[in-house]
Amino acid sequence: MLRLGVGNSDADIFTAPAGATRLPNGHVVVGDLGDWALREYSPSGLPVKQFGRKGKGPGEVSYLAPLLRCGDSLVANDIVGSQLSVFSTGGQFVRAFRIKAPIYRVGCNARLQLVVMGWETKPTMHGGLHRPLYPYLIASADTTPPILLGEFPGSERFGPRPYPLGREPRVAIGSARAYVALADSFEVLVFDLQGKALRSLAVRRPRIAATAADLVAAREAEIAALGERARSRVESDYASMPLPKNLPATRELIVDADDNLWVQDYPRASSATVRWTVFAPTGTMLATIALPTAFELYEAGRDYVLGRYVDPNEAVPEVRLYRLTRR
Repeated sequence: MLRLGVGNSDADIFTAPAGATRLPNGHVVVGDLGDWALREYSPSGLPVKQFGRKGKGPGEVSYLAPLLRCGDSLVANDIVGSQLSVFSTGGQFVRAFRIKAPIYRVGCNARLQLVVMGWETKPTMHGGLHRPLYPYLIASADTTPPILLGEFPGSERFGPRPYPLGREPRVAIGSARAYVALADSFEVLVFDLQGKALRSLAVRRPRIAATAADLVAAREAEIAALGERARSRVESDYASMPLPKNLPATRELIVDADDNLWVQDYPRASSATVRWTVFAPTGTMLATIALPTAFELYEAGRDYVLGRYVDPNEAVPEVRLYRLTRR
């Protein structure tokens, strides 16, 4: 339905997309790692405005990771400034806040409640392959103390950086449930918003052996996320690390406009599509859907999906909006 980032002007091309959302008026706001963190486009793809200038002042963002849509608010997670900046959907800066935990991954719901995967609580990084325990929390944008869901395995790392094709947990939160996928198996841990553990979501899936092609695909996806300027560093990192035996079981988690949870199988380089499994808030499995492997899903609405697409041949990131028909 829409392609962004494929024009010739500076206003058309992204440094590196870091989230996107579709507004009620049909406009699309894209998070980017360029000079402006938030860039708004009309339904026809024309640039409308830019906000969230790069910087450390009020309403400025140093390094966006990622852009979140939390109900009527746009929230920019600034990992350099260690704060979250709240903007209205019209682009006005509202306020900034911090939570009492370092953020590795974060999701939010319409009430600006956050589910957070933090960093390890002890300095356990070393030169080899390791996977420390991380705190997982439910937090809010006010002074309410965070709720600890527990300490679970975090990002699988090789030295100070994520391990290519390693297990990378994901978090998501809906109106009444918080979700954690550790990627060891196709299982999603489920919690209520008071922190009580509920019955997990699980599907039996076989382990998949990792291949050199999978490693190349992961490398190119990382370069697309960071920008082409990072290519030489990323290629050097990948050349120094061994290939894992198996792929992780899961990749992304998304809560859609109807509060359903979408869980992505880990994508294969050899397949043009990847399976997503959709669960109702009650835990019932509703559907599966195949999306392009090159498409990173940012948002699932009632009649669309929105995300970053990296052309396998051109390796240029763009943002795409696809029409979704629900049966």
